[in-house]
Amino acid sequence: MKRELKESFEIRVAGTEDWYSMTVPGSAMDTLVKAGVLPDPYYGENEYQVREFFRNDFDIRGHFTVSPEEFKAGHMLLVFNGIDTVADLYLNGHKLGHTENMHRRFTFDIKKYAKEGDNLLEIHLASPLNFIESYKPAKGREIHMCNTGTMPGNQYIRKPHCMFGWDWGPQLPDAGIFREIELVTYEKARLMDTLIRQKHEEGQVTLTMTTDVEKDADAKVKLTYEVMDPDGKLLYLGEDSSVKIEEPRLWWPHGSGEQPLYTVRVLMESEGEEAQEKLYRIGLRTVTVSREDDEWGQEFAITVNGKKIFARGADYIPDDCYYSRLTREVFLRDVQAAVFANFNCLRIWGGGYYPADEFYDLCDEYGILLWQDLMYACNIYDLTESFKENIVEEARDNILRFRNHASLGLICGNNELESAWTDWTAMKCHAPSLKRDYLIQFEYLLANVVKETAPDAFYWPSSPSSGGSFDKPNDDNRGDAHYWDVWHGQLPFSEYLNHYFRFCSEFGFQSLPSIKTIETFTEEKDRNLFSKVMESHQKNPAANGKILYYLSETFRYPRDLSGLTFLSQILQGYAMKVATEHWRRNRGRCMGSIYWQFNDNWPVASWSSMDYYGRYKALHYMARVFNEAVAGSIRKEGNTMGFWISNESLKEAAVEVKVSLKDLDFKVLYEETVSGTVAPLSAVDLLTKDFSELIEGRSEQVFVTMEYKVTDKETGKTEERCEFETFVPVKHLELKDPELTVSCAEDGTVTISAKSFAPYCMVEGVNEDIIWDSNVLAMTDGNAKVLHPVKGVVPGVKPEIRVYDVYHTYA
Repeated sequence: MKRELKESFEIRVAGTEDWYSMTVPGSAMDTLVKAGVLPDPYYGENEYQVREFFRNDFDIRGHFTVSPEEFKAGHMLLVFNGIDTVADLYLNGHKLGHTENMHRRFTFDIKKYAKEGDNLLEIHLASPLNFIESYKPAKGREIHMCNTGTMPGNQYIRKPHCMFGWDWGPQLPDAGIFREIELVTYEKARLMDTLIRQKHEEGQVTLTMTTDVEKDADAKVKLTYEVMDPDGKLLYLGEDSSVKIEEPRLWWPHGSGEQPLYTVRVLMESEGEEAQEKLYRIGLRTVTVSREDDEWGQEFAITVNGKKIFARGADYIPDDCYYSRLTREVFLRDVQAAVFANFNCLRIWGGGYYPADEFYDLCDEYGILLWQDLMYACNIYDLTESFKENIVEEARDNILRFRNHASLGLICGNNELESAWTDWTAMKCHAPSLKRDYLIQFEYLLANVVKETAPDAFYWPSSPSSGGSFDKPNDDNRGDAHYWDVWHGQLPFSEYLNHYFRFCSEFGFQSLPSIKTIETFTEEKDRNLFSKVMESHQKNPAANGKILYYLSETFRYPRDLSGLTFLSQILQGYAMKVATEHWRRNRGRCMGSIYWQFNDNWPVASWSSMDYYGRYKALHYMARVFNEAVAGSIRKEGNTMGFWISNESLKEAAVEVKVSLKDLDFKVLYEETVSGTVAPLSAVDLLTKDFSELIEGRSEQVFVTMEYKVTDKETGKTEERCEFETFVPVKHLELKDPELTVSCAEDGTVTISAKSFAPYCMVEGVNEDIIWDSNVLAMTDGNAKVLHPVKGVVPGVKPEIRVYDVYHTYA
């Protein structure tokens, strides 16, 4: 029997008299901000005051009742699914134990301390700041490096690194109980985890289930397995742990097929006690990473059901600095946003945390493959014996939770540690034994945990890596790569076209969040890019200057902050579009485009495509188009343009492409149409055209469009889309006032038309956060464009909207 304990909890600053009612899951920051003791850390510069508050220790106490039936049970356990972080735990005055890992699940046997009736649970949480600052490594093994925006010593505690800051996040190392506390009772046996392995053969899949049971020596148990198909039809019920499924319905990532989920029910019966059961929803699929040698080096291709998939997505970070707020509702928002942008993949970044079970469930349902980092990033670790034991148990705890999920694509040891050791100046002055320990930690200890607990999962030692052992980890021609010369190196967007990574798992460009988001943390006087508050909500040094530098290369200087916000988002979207389309055109050589980053953990200027409040930036809308399974793109080289179709679907696509050269008043100066068939999982250049003669003397008054129709040859369904390109930067185009005509219906449907070329138009809800099925439009002809709302419209309330376009940012 199991139940959650969450009532009657209180928290106080240790050594004080004032207790505050606390929800569980909950935290010191969440409770004390609500109580008015602490200011909102996301507003203004309050972050720094709240950060220093975590030099305090905290006490939590809670009462719970043990029933007569529970008290009589042979075994009684308290299970803590998430303690943040350094804690001593007591029950009725007796010490249960000590914890030092937020990523682990801790279980304590309380049979000898529990009482029938009222019980008092007390938890003393030690200051995380004092913990890392007082840590003393062995002589000669001191660690000096500190990643941008983070607090020194954060690698000494097993807590999300980004709680101590990052170059997009605040330094808010909260403390509390961020996941459920459970009271578990049983007589002699407890049902634990089941490993479900799949063997795929022609026309059938065999499931083999291995179940762990904790039991007394004299306990006798019976295990029964039930398997149901996605429609709920019973396929098997019995004690055989090997089950054949005929005519299996395969699980595919989003954009490649459907996501049917089978249910496996494991039932344990033991004499004298209530039966226990666990349910698993699984997708029938094979997933690995192909590393075949080829003409360019060695490929890195996520392979699902034997098909090499081009991975399209972004890097996921924690959605909040309040970890108890990370609920199913937030995860649903995230996964639906990923599907909206036509992702088939998310990379769970190693500087954050392991998401809750609901996150993996939703990725299964919606078809989002997961690149799962273990929680290590941009650091050096002191691999003591106690640290080894701690991290092995951490890996085991979490892999047991997510190993059976259809969405699990691969497990990666860490973020950027291997390349840091080979490339970062800050790593050079550290003890050779620390570098040796890297290999022990990620290529032996944790690799073995993955092999033991998830034997069918692909393990990759680091990201980026060419395979481990410090062998050119950021090699363009092997493994995965992180590329930052565009942005950090301030190279132009065209530099992406010079690289053909086998799989780019990090690259990015910053933008400002919505002006609505800026208004949540500023006063009117702060709304200048270089005010103290705005700079406090920009954690990457010199980044605001980089935004202006890149803006100067493409657009004219905007007249106000809202215009700057809009243009920064267009720049960001265009940068990611240039890179992703290039790598998709080179499908086969490159097999993944995962941009940094998907989301935010507070309101901030960052690389995200969806901000803290779930508001889609321009990039997110643009990604919906450039990540389409069948997508058109224009390859520009001087005045020559290639018109490509990338087909990442499993079906052949019939395509008709119309290429037009137009003046800014939409007059067609040249037109050509070409048709073709694009094979599944391929990219084709359908037409290449040199426009030099046609644009001579008027390159600033013309643009090119690629209108294309895609027909599914099986269903006959046709979709129409349009791409555009210019011969000069937009700042040099002789744009006119497009005289936009905009209307918004009560249901949120927006109609826009223009009298002249408007390269980027974006609609925003003033009061509601409306998401439309399309946005960030190019007005390339006189026809009206219609935006249909997806969510955010309040029934019965006609939305107020505002429209941004390039011309009016400076005119």
